[in-house]
Amino acid sequence: MKRTLVAFFFLAVACGKRGDPKPPVPVIPQATTDLVVTQRGDKVLLTWTYPSLTTAGKSLTEIKRITVLRSVDEHETPLTETQFAKVSTKVDSMEKANLASATAGAKLLFTDSPPLRTADGRPVHLTYAVVTEGAVARSTPSNLAPITPAAVGLPPEEVKAEANEKGVTITWKAPAQSAGNQGVPVIAGYFIYRTPLNEVPTELTPPINATPTNGMTYVDTPPYGDHEYRVAAVANAGPPVLQGDLSAPAKVRFKDFVPPPAPASITPLIEENAVRLIWDPVEATDLAGYRLYRTEATGHDENRKEIGTTNVFAGEIKETQYTDKAVNLGIAYRWAVVSVDKSNNESARVWTDWIVIPKTP
Repeated sequence: MKRTLVAFFFLAVACGKRGDPKPPVPVIPQATTDLVVTQRGDKVLLTWTYPSLTTAGKSLTEIKRITVLRSVDEHETPLTETQFAKVSTKVDSMEKANLASATAGAKLLFTDSPPLRTADGRPVHLTYAVVTEGAVARSTPSNLAPITPAAVGLPPEEVKAEANEKGVTITWKAPAQSAGNQGVPVIAGYFIYRTPLNEVPTELTPPINATPTNGMTYVDTPPYGDHEYRVAAVANAGPPVLQGDLSAPAKVRFKDFVPPPAPASITPLIEENAVRLIWDPVEATDLAGYRLYRTEATGHDENRKEIGTTNVFAGEIKETQYTDKAVNLGIAYRWAVVSVDKSNNESARVWTDWIVIPKTP
């Protein structure tokens, strides 16, 4: 009896109805939502976050290509998604093998060379979108990014950067022509870009001034070190940003311009065929040492005439005394000591009185 019940149980389980097989969920890339366009000279730069998710919220493991779409319209009225779908055309596609070279950090970049004016010279209105294509499906178009290119200025010329104790002053000459030969440039101000020495700004490098500056002068207070400055004319601070290409770099070194305190006094001690000089120490966090200068003169008293000043020691003296043996008997000398910081700033000179080394000690 027990065996019969067990057999009946397994028979009932084996005859149970299974559910219908479910089709695999398609892997559809999530549409881009942060496409941004900016004008750089006679080009349009597109940037957006690298696609990483599917419409199901899972990681997007494969991108086959990304297609860039563009519409060109003579009317400034923004397009709807339906209108854009009807009039847009493919500009280019970024294939999987080329995506790495088009990536900057978490962003993808694409540069377009669209028409800047209609045949009769009127502005054109451009709208962009991107579509991500996965292994088996593609996303819907991204957010629409409109832009109306302006007659932005050519790169400013005669860019100079000069450092002083207040900072770095950048000056330049306003461009007289626009990119793409569109006539007189539209200039609402200028963006200033700063990079370390010999480093070229990327398309994603932000200017150091969030708001375009007017005029042809800008003062920056960078960290100490070597820098390069570039300037670009801005037609519209955005969004979208409409600006010209960057100028040639102006190189400058910004350092500490504040000298250290001077030694309080210096005392000469005449020795045999030499003079030993002793001075008060200086307290400074960036002190590099001391320099000693010697001035020679001819004549005596009111008829004394200086004939030159030399640096007694090549480099910085680390101690607070130095014996000068390069002296001649019967000649008048005086010495000055300065403190020097690590930025090569010298303090004021502190002098001894005139001393004549006696011929007979």
